Amino acid sequence: MVEYWSRSNYINLDAHSDIDENTLKEEGVLRCPRHGHVLYLQIANCEEVVDGGSNDDASTATEEEEDNKHDRNRMGPTVVFNRKVAWGSVTPRTIPSSSSSSSAVVGLASHNSPINMKDRVQEYIVDVENYWDEETKRQYGLLDNNSNNADNDDGDSSSSNVKEEKMAIVPAVNGRLLRFDGAAFHSVPKPPHRYLLSEDELIAYLEKDCEEDCEEDDDDYWDDDEGDYWDNDNDDDYEKEDLSQQRSVILFNTWPAGSNGPRGVLPDCVVEAVPDGIMLEDDNTSIEDDRIAEQWTKWNNEYGPNAEKLHCTPVRDWKLCAVDDLDGDGDHKTVVVPLMGNPTRRGTSKTKALLQGQGINQSAFYDGRKVSMATLREL
Repeated sequence: MVEYWSRSNYINLDAHSDIDENTLKEEGVLRCPRHGHVLYLQIANCEEVVDGGSNDDASTATEEEEDNKHDRNRMGPTVVFNRKVAWGSVTPRTIPSSSSSSSAVVGLASHNSPINMKDRVQEYIVDVENYWDEETKRQYGLLDNNSNNADNDDGDSSSSNVKEEKMAIVPAVNGRLLRFDGAAFHSVPKPPHRYLLSEDELIAYLEKDCEEDCEEDDDDYWDDDEGDYWDNDNDDDYEKEDLSQQRSVILFNTWPAGSNGPRGVLPDCVVEAVPDGIMLEDDNTSIEDDRIAEQWTKWNNEYGPNAEKLHCTPVRDWKLCAVDDLDGDGDHKTVVVPLMGNPTRRGTSKTKALLQGQGINQSAFYDGRKVSMATLREL
């Protein structure tokens, strides 16, 4: 089953994993798809590849020159982390099996009811100690009283606690398809080097961005010599997109067959085309059939038989992107990654992850094509 949606403009998205929101709300369970995908369709300034240069080149440019170049030339990359499901320890959800003498972890089953692994969804429950403060963790023996950083901020001593983080930086390139584990944390930082900014630098950027948005609103709605609030002759102006911020993507998650996908997500209108609130009598179902046939005819005329105009390049011609490891030389850089959602969704009481690594610079977040991988440690 495929769950899909789209986005057309460049906006900031904090780090998160894609989950079944309704299952989390109703059961407190983090339920994830098998794979997540981003298909980059039309990216503003994509053809203008920024030459990040070497670390030495990047260091010689002034901060103002770097900022001007970056703002002018690049939409944000997708950043994918090896952290999965929650930014804290989790336990695979246990479900009753058909056998009275045993139980099964999601993805497994008792000998009496074999379950195909491919038909099961990744489901996890966040360990409650992720929400405890350090004093409470010490009371329960989860932190050593003499420890100065806990190699384990989340209070989990199992191997599931990731001490070393991997961060892949994937530039947005027209025609590129990104695929990753459906439980992996991912994000879109705006500006691209957002995670390297200090708190003061981020505040200054947000204030500047807000001022520019307000100025655009003033120009669009209030700059009228005649004093008219609304002019029907200019309706088209309100429908124009800001192509300078275009980052048109299709996002889709694949769920195991038989999983029914995420709860509460409505099927495509052509699959079940009755709009919400509309009831059809049994003898009028032909109306629905006609609507579906009309939609297919429209698509056939616009995109050709079998949507041939939308077909991608044959798989045999696809090229895998090499991943370059960022050098571990140079000064240590702090990487501040904001986490999306409430504590239950994040799987931790922390609102941001503090990471540190070497070889990380702004140019990695602004590169035009090259995929980079950074190795970090949590602070």
